[in-house]
Amino acid sequence: MVASLLLMTLLAAPSPGEIEQFKRHFTAGEALFEKNEFGAAIWHFRKAEAINPTPEVAYDLAKCHERVNDTAFAVYYYRLYLKRAPTASDALEIAERVGTALNKAEGEGKGLLELDTFASGPMSVAGRTFPSSPAVMFLAPGEYEVHAQFPSGAKKMGVQVRMGKTTSVAFEPMPPPLISAVATLRAEVLVPRPSQPLPLKRMGAYGLWGAGLAAVVVGSVLGAMSNAEAGRLKTEPLRVSQARDIASSANSKAAAANALWVTGGLTLAAGTALFVFSLPEPGMK
Repeated sequence: MVASLLLMTLLAAPSPGEIEQFKRHFTAGEALFEKNEFGAAIWHFRKAEAINPTPEVAYDLAKCHERVNDTAFAVYYYRLYLKRAPTASDALEIAERVGTALNKAEGEGKGLLELDTFASGPMSVAGRTFPSSPAVMFLAPGEYEVHAQFPSGAKKMGVQVRMGKTTSVAFEPMPPPLISAVATLRAEVLVPRPSQPLPLKRMGAYGLWGAGLAAVVVGSVLGAMSNAEAGRLKTEPLRVSQARDIASSANSKAAAANALWVTGGLTLAAGTALFVFSLPEPGMK
């Protein structure tokens, strides 16, 4: 399993040639943005995003869409930015901006639909065609049919939009397992479905939480036993040999309790981190 993860990581990492392409597109996008040529800037930033999805690219795409009054895509890319850079100095400001846009949409009786796909051609929904993934738009609540072109032919799927909610879905059919795993590693996305088993990361998080909690509980029990034995040394008249045995037992239990508390705390922290990584990124469900 470790070897497989290493292989996927190497495959997901941009090559030197891709890094140069990324730099060219990113630099060109910034230059076009400064000239207020936002459509062309978006094209270059999307190319850069396909090579290496960084927080900076997501932020610049959000700014471009904001300048052309495409609020839906601006919200989408701002959410990606927050996902990739949750500790950024402007994270609170961006989160407030996203919240304001979503609240406004809710006041207008709409919800946000985010569609991602591995389709090879355009995708259409609610009478609007998107030349490539993703497709993002504010829609009135209801059922909608999505059409997309895959190598195996045209496909369609149904999606439901709820007022004041963000609906993020991935349009299947998905790519082969290896490509899917690489894409998941590269973009840090997960596609859980209610009808499918829990994702491995989520299951791992629950397992770590359980193991960590068990370690803390056992450590607490041993700690209480150690304290009780230490109390006997202070309150009961004991022979030297008895006191020595009780002190040795109390020290052993205390050492085991401390080790279990540390191990349990670290395991709980690891489970929390894994759970955070298992949360879906905007654009996926």
